[in-house]
Amino acid sequence: MTSITLGSFALPVSPIILLFSLIVGLIVIAILGKKQSISVSDSLISIVIYSLIVGRVVFVIKFFESYDSIWQILDIRDRGFDTFSSVISGVIFLIVQLKRKPEQRNILISGAATTLILFTLTQAVINAGNEQSALPNLSFSTTEGVDVNLHHVSNQNITIVNLWASWCGPCRREMPVLAAAEKRFPEVKFIMLNQREPASTVSKFLADINQTFNYVLLDTKGDVATMMGAHGLPMTLFYDKHGNMVSSHFGEVSAASLQAAIENLTKQ
Repeated sequence: MTSITLGSFALPVSPIILLFSLIVGLIVIAILGKKQSISVSDSLISIVIYSLIVGRVVFVIKFFESYDSIWQILDIRDRGFDTFSSVISGVIFLIVQLKRKPEQRNILISGAATTLILFTLTQAVINAGNEQSALPNLSFSTTEGVDVNLHHVSNQNITIVNLWASWCGPCRREMPVLAAAEKRFPEVKFIMLNQREPASTVSKFLADINQTFNYVLLDTKGDVATMMGAHGLPMTLFYDKHGNMVSSHFGEVSAASLQAAIENLTKQ
């Protein structure tokens, strides 16, 4: 599962898990604080915000060359955060808070621990489920009507499968990013798997935006999206050399987040 549907909206899972974990942490400290007439909600929220800011700053520094403008740097929808930096900075800020307000020690530690543990465990369970997904042994047609098997394309290479459609705004915006990445990382196989559109529509769209890819395939029934539980587009799936899915990204992918995912795959 990579997204959650709320009415007509599909939202990525990770931010929702973080928000849920924080709410549970706030409930814990509210219950404990009520007994001692101490409120530490602001402290816990500050820790989370501070850790996210540091994680974002570190991520931007690491992949600064992939950003074209200040607006891209500020656009956190690509979910580009350095997890290690976020955790370390959160722990440091927690220690600072405990030294400043020692009377909050037990309550704040309980709330922070609850938030971190709940987020980590929930994310781990979801990731474990995703990692059990292998590259589907399915064949899809090209816009010229030639059947191509996904395993044949992958051929024991790092493989990125992008689920997209021409009517999808974020899909349109990320097309140049994916096209540039395919040229920059020739050792990576990119499969642009269109969802539920005819060949004529796909061909015209790609011609209109003047973008070409080595593999543009047609999933006319949306089989892969159904298998992956994708409730919206775009969605990008990252597979290692053995065909195991390492991660996924729901929503528009930025050049920085795409580069980070590829570098992580090369370390597998």
